[in-house]
This record gives sequence, C-alpha cells and structure tokens, in this order.
Amino acid sequence: HGIPDERRFKKGDVIKVDIGVRYKGYFSDAAKTYYLNDNINLDVNRLLNGTKLALLNGMEAIREGIKLGDVSNAIEKTAKMFNLGIIKLLGGHGVGIFLHEDPFIPNFGEPGVGPVLKEGYVLAIEPMFSLGTGEVREKGDGWTYVTRDGSLAAHFEETVLVTKYGYENLTKVVYG
Repeated sequence: HGIPDERRFKKGDVIKVDIGVRYKGYFSDAAKTYYLNDNINLDVNRLLNGTKLALLNGMEAIREGIKLGDVSNAIEKTAKMFNLGIIKLLGGHGVGIFLHEDPFIPNFGEPGVGPVLKEGYVLAIEPMFSLGTGEVREKGDGWTYVTRDGSLAAHFEETVLVTKYGYENLTKVVYG
C-alpha cells in the first residue's frame, strides 16, 4: 500500500494498482493486484486467488440489516481457508463525499457485531492479505505500508452500494 516512486517493475513482482475517482462530488475506490510473471507460482496464486475470493465473499455477505461483523467475518474465513496473513491495520471503509469515511471495515471479525448496514450505504470492501504474518509497518510518508516480514501481499477492492437484498458493485474493476 503506497505511493508510486521511481522503482522499475521486474519479472516476479507483485504490484497493486489502487485508484480513487472523484466524480460529481463523490468518490469511488477500487484496487487490483497483478503478478508480473509468465510462470505459475503456487504461493502467489494462492495469495491472489484467496484475496480475490475474500473480496467476493465479503461483497456477497452484504445486504440491508446485517451487521458489519458479518462482512468482516466472511473475509476472515476466506483468509484462513487459504492460510493467508490478515493485514489488520488496514481495511475497507465508507466512501462518499470523502475517499475514506466511517465505518472502518476490518478484514477480520465476529459475525453479528458492529453497526447495522442500511440500504444506500456506500462501502469500499478491500481485503489485504500476505503470505506471511500480516503485520505491516508504515514507511514514514504517511501512506506507504510494507509487510514487516518482507512477505508478498495482495489487495483487491471494489466500491459497493448496500441494497435491500444485497449489493450493487459500483466500480466493477476486479470482477467486471
């Protein structure tokens, strides 16, 4: 999670593109992670597929009347299924007039706890996992985070609208 710099990408890198767009006074937020290699790496495949599936499972949990912990728990269960480290310091968030609004949406949690989702809420669901412990450190620029253990990490994100019976994906970057 960081700010672009002068580094050149090389084969074998895992890179994330995270874009927030402001249109007519409202924000959306989406991200996708890429593996820059022609060869299959089973661990990177597990990381990318597990993180993408966690995003889908988190979105599928959404509907009016559920608790936010239900979304977080769906994401956490997927991380555990793929044996991935959950980055607990960062997570999803509300989106609207500002890029980052309440509520904070952790990528782990207990079902049945937290605020109740209401029709019309706009949320950025964004699982972030690593092949290591999931612990991160901030690099000092106020925005860039890296894994403490140097392990690879992935992040996928979509902006969704809570509806009465589910959700509407407003960005459709990952699954569009």
